[in-house]
Amino acid sequence: MGFAALVLSEDEAAAVVMGLKEVASGIHPTSAEAAVGAMAKIVQVLPVRIRRRVHSLRSVATPRVDRQRTNIADVASLTTVALACRDHEALSFTYQARDGSISERTVHPHRTVSVDYRLYLIAWDLDRSDWRTFRIDRIDNPIRSGMKFAQRQLPESDPVEYVYREIRSMPAKYPVHATVQAPPGRVKQEVAQYGSVEPIDDTSCEVYIPTESLDWAAFCLAAIGAPFVVHGPPEAIDYMRGWGQRLLAATERGAS
Repeated sequence: MGFAALVLSEDEAAAVVMGLKEVASGIHPTSAEAAVGAMAKIVQVLPVRIRRRVHSLRSVATPRVDRQRTNIADVASLTTVALACRDHEALSFTYQARDGSISERTVHPHRTVSVDYRLYLIAWDLDRSDWRTFRIDRIDNPIRSGMKFAQRQLPESDPVEYVYREIRSMPAKYPVHATVQAPPGRVKQEVAQYGSVEPIDDTSCEVYIPTESLDWAAFCLAAIGAPFVVHGPPEAIDYMRGWGQRLLAATERGAS
């Protein structure tokens, strides 16, 4: 559906782009992917002076609404990625991996996906001849090549589920393993996409949560509201024990 042309002042245009940037960061219920698309369309027609103003607003401090919120600092980079996806145009960029290593990548971008307050790029990596996911906040200096390509079919019908699957397949700092005394179906609803659940019987199951944060694993397991035993890794066992001791001490002090 088309819309009549809007006449915006420089301040209004900058505000619209920055507002869409906040939506794309995942702190509002509106679709992040729709926000990225709208932002890309708007930024590409803005005069250079307004683009510079938007870029300068990156350094303005704003209240943190959620500590998990994505930091999309470079609107121009995000716009470049989104337009390359839209136009089926090969893209090259510098990428910083989780371990801090830097590499130059050339890809056929497929689409952007918002997962757990982060934006990811799903793309066919030309050097590795395989699908890859990239955190957009780790992409630097994206350049559109002008070379068109025929879009491939993603192995997973649901792009969001594909990103979740890729995240789960990455080696985790803490591969937490626990047995939970609760029906597998109920535990799956609680754990959701953050781990895997394997039934033992109708009333118990094995839970695997690959995570970078033992805080998150402890909260996830405790929130199920059922008895559980943590089997490993050793750091997780010690951490859960410390959590339990602190909680118990808190209740003892409260009763005195």
